Amino acid sequence: MIDKKTKEPYINVWFGNFYKPAFDDKEFVKESIGLLKDIGFNSVLLDSKAWEDFRDRFEGKEASQYVAMQEYMQQELEEQDMSHVFLALYLNGDNLYPNIRFSPPIYGESVVNPDGSDGKWYRYWSDKAKESMKQHVEGLFQNYENNYTKIDINEEERLPICSMWDPIVAPSFDEEGRERYIHWLEKEYEDNIDSFNKAYQTSFVSFEELKPTDYWFSCVYESDSCYTLSDIQENTPKYQMWIDNMKWKRDENVLYFKDMQSRLKEVRENLYLCPDLAQWSYFLNIDGSKLSNVGFSELWDTAMRGIDLYEIAPYVDACHFITVPVTPLGDPSAYVVSAQHSMMRCMNEGREFLGGIYWGRFLYQHIYEFLSPCEIIGSMVGAGMSGYSSYGMCGLDDGGVLHRMEDSFLQSLKTANEWAKKVIPMLGEKEKPEIAIVFPNAMSIYEPMSVDGNIDRRYDLLGFYQACLDGGYEVDIIDIHAVAKGKLNDYKVAILPANRSYGKDRNEAAEQELKRWVMEGGKLIHGPEDELVYQSLSIKGSRHEKDEIIYHEGGLIQGDCFESFEGKDTLAVYQHSNKGAVVSSELGQGQVYTFGFFFGTCYIAKIAPHVPLSQKNNELYPIPYMKKNMLLDILGKQAAPVCKICGKNIEVQKFTNGLVITNHTSVPMAIGEIVGERYYQYEVGEDCLMARSSVFVKIR
Repeated sequence: MIDKKTKEPYINVWFGNFYKPAFDDKEFVKESIGLLKDIGFNSVLLDSKAWEDFRDRFEGKEASQYVAMQEYMQQELEEQDMSHVFLALYLNGDNLYPNIRFSPPIYGESVVNPDGSDGKWYRYWSDKAKESMKQHVEGLFQNYENNYTKIDINEEERLPICSMWDPIVAPSFDEEGRERYIHWLEKEYEDNIDSFNKAYQTSFVSFEELKPTDYWFSCVYESDSCYTLSDIQENTPKYQMWIDNMKWKRDENVLYFKDMQSRLKEVRENLYLCPDLAQWSYFLNIDGSKLSNVGFSELWDTAMRGIDLYEIAPYVDACHFITVPVTPLGDPSAYVVSAQHSMMRCMNEGREFLGGIYWGRFLYQHIYEFLSPCEIIGSMVGAGMSGYSSYGMCGLDDGGVLHRMEDSFLQSLKTANEWAKKVIPMLGEKEKPEIAIVFPNAMSIYEPMSVDGNIDRRYDLLGFYQACLDGGYEVDIIDIHAVAKGKLNDYKVAILPANRSYGKDRNEAAEQELKRWVMEGGKLIHGPEDELVYQSLSIKGSRHEKDEIIYHEGGLIQGDCFESFEGKDTLAVYQHSNKGAVVSSELGQGQVYTFGFFFGTCYIAKIAPHVPLSQKNNELYPIPYMKKNMLLDILGKQAAPVCKICGKNIEVQKFTNGLVITNHTSVPMAIGEIVGERYYQYEVGEDCLMARSSVFVKIR
């Protein structure tokens, strides 16, 4: 993914001109572009969404102040040997008008609210809406193609375009919108109204009787409500209605991108469609309830959007989103970025992928006072990205303040970008990990953070991921559809993190493949209440009260779900009942390791549990501080670490030509054991890797 103008890997940054001084101060814009070039960016993403003043300009009318400044930005980028890319389309036309952006958005055709008013949101299935989007992209290229960014991908020249930013499907409550949803319900329930009635506890004679107050969650319940854990346990109509609403959104998203892929390629056949599918991370994004007075913050939780990025991937050229190094509870974490770039790598299997990162002062917390750009880019390069896109310069409503960031941050970012551009062409092919974590598609689509215990369940994936990397192993985060296609054959070990909602969206092909893979020698690791394991392997536990465990010594576990299991070998027991807390079973030629608690959640829990008073002065430790790490003990029998160097907060990623090693700790570390030519971000000695930085060790 080489920028043809600079002959460097493509490194792009969003630069908005909504706010003054970027809105109307040319000197500021000139200096800011100079700053971006100095930091190491070679391309700028202009916020050129479908607003009326762009359409007016395409028709030959005088440019508005906003459009005029974008034209100046394009000129200045060319003057400074950089180029531009367009952010062409947005989730709902726009949420900035009229307070920040003064020209109305173009919807083409919008949805209708329950009260009959204009919903001011794209009607994603509308030909008229999609044709208006295509016309806007045509206008951008007809008027502003000069000095547009060109990149080489597999020796082909491509034109990158952000063809949608934060897609979110909304229902329409007019007759056409109602009929569309009713037809979807008919297909979902196989034209069987009795099946629908059973799920919803209703008594309709036909689907045609249904009104929005019978099928749409926000029309039935309070707009800010959600279902609860008890709804899941009792399988209530409330839970089912939410599931169906989100399934519909998921399906509409896939149909939209499939259609727009062909429409936009008619504008320019060599467009490289790289929509930003989520602005604030995916699945591991921050809990929006922490962001008071922030518009659309509830939609930062991608489970509120009914979107499955893995399913959209075939219909874009780069399945991509902006990652933020922060956990759902708001804590800085480089491993969120690392895990999400593993997701992107797998979403784009067989092709180059574009990384994504947020730069700046995050609204909730200044995360870069704790983390360095160097270590973050180290993780992204280690994941195998070919280039990256980033946010944000002058997006003052949500933290785009690169121009006001402290010098230490800017210097680290400059160093990291220069290093990335140097080493990416040297890496060779990314070597295939031996371990796969199966992404919990169902929980990701259907279970918002407001549901009891959901955040802890999301941490289970991140905790398993980090524990593997701490042990020196690499991980692919594949999804359930990849399992159904037989992709587990590429791995020795598969890990199933928490996925409570799987039973509402079963994938029978994946169940059959999982069973076949285990029976033929695969090694599976899973936790409690795993419906996928139950359906495929008939493994089911018994409810167990919260307890301490014994694994060579006493240990403390936490969470809200505990089960005991029986197996051929008992690896850990609950202290008071002596029942199996971790067991192993042989199935055919394979082996299944069953955890009665969420190991990943325990591994990275924000709060360490207190020793229960019933233990008096017995010595017990949380999972990450036990002398023996049960997960790594299991993995050590099945797979090999990437290299000799490994440890807590050390990330090692392997390529055909060498290793990318990232030190996420706060102290320098020695890497003398690894023989090869070193390319440090900060070179202070032949064998010394500085804290919060990376090195590429070229072995071939």
